[in-house]
Amino acid sequence: MAAEQERAAEAVERVEKELRHLQKQTRQRRPNPPIWWSYHSVRQYLHALKIWVWSCILELSWIHWIVFQVQNMLLRILQVGPVPRHVSFIMDGNRRYAKSLNLPTKSGHEAGAWTLLSLLASCKNLGVKTVSAYAFSIENFNRPREEVELLTSMLAEKLDEVARRALDRESELFGVRVRVVGERSLISKALNDKITHVERMTEASDSMVLYVCFPYTSRNEIYHAVYDAAERCKYHGQPVEDIDVENFTNSMFLGNYSNKCDILIRTSGHTRLSDYMLWQVHENGVVEFTNTLWPDFGFIEFFIMLVKWSFLTCLQRRQLANTPLRSQVFNLLKKNLLPFKHKKVSYEDLPEPPQAVSIILRG
Repeated sequence: MAAEQERAAEAVERVEKELRHLQKQTRQRRPNPPIWWSYHSVRQYLHALKIWVWSCILELSWIHWIVFQVQNMLLRILQVGPVPRHVSFIMDGNRRYAKSLNLPTKSGHEAGAWTLLSLLASCKNLGVKTVSAYAFSIENFNRPREEVELLTSMLAEKLDEVARRALDRESELFGVRVRVVGERSLISKALNDKITHVERMTEASDSMVLYVCFPYTSRNEIYHAVYDAAERCKYHGQPVEDIDVENFTNSMFLGNYSNKCDILIRTSGHTRLSDYMLWQVHENGVVEFTNTLWPDFGFIEFFIMLVKWSFLTCLQRRQLANTPLRSQVFNLLKKNLLPFKHKKVSYEDLPEPPQAVSIILRG
């Protein structure tokens, strides 16, 4: 037990050291002047300057407190309407973010990891039950070996950070369950052991489930679901007639949450799904594309997407109920603005009079 606590303390210290190093690199260093006759250089400088200015402003404690209160207020407003059950992110643009700030690739991935942690806190406060993130595609193994090793090592570090916050009652992520899904046979035994340890640490948590897709593709997920279904029929005596859509869906990596993804968000300007959540995004699932790089993707842009989803969901539910929107609004206003208006009653609706009435006169 003491050895595990010591290792946990070392992991926390290492993560905090990395965070301080990242903050020193990306927030407290003023960008160098650009080459003014180069459009690309000026654009890169303005982007870096915007990040530096906002970082300096948010370091002020009272500004941070105001931002936190405003975010909570906006989340409370969203809770009045429908809340998505499953939100998923394609975290694209970390390398371009680092390149735009003349930073190493690792800094871009670090900044993207902290963006995910921030949005996880917002989703948990809103009441979202499931969040999934496309952390690494099977096709990403074709990238340079150094970058693949960097991403796998960072996954181990960030899993420690999420697990620590999920078990800390003072953290906004307390109660988050972590699961890593994908073709885990392609990663090392040491990383698999780390993932299994983190999953066991948080398996009792039930506030929200975080699915980290690493390494993952939808085709691989569907292949495993088909293979498992065929194996059950061939070797375990399951009747073929029992393999329906619901049974097939529950055989996928996300289990009960494989049925539907309410909102899928992809950053960095690419308008493709990249073999991700092909089975889950159907019916009324919404796909949102934004030109913002993932580390720059913040609460306000996420909030606007949630408002749009909530509004469209309300319209769809009214259409399914065959009730016109104008009638819904009129009845709502009538009920709330005129609560004391007497209801008209016809003569035929009145009850029968009593047969006898007794009156006592007191002097």
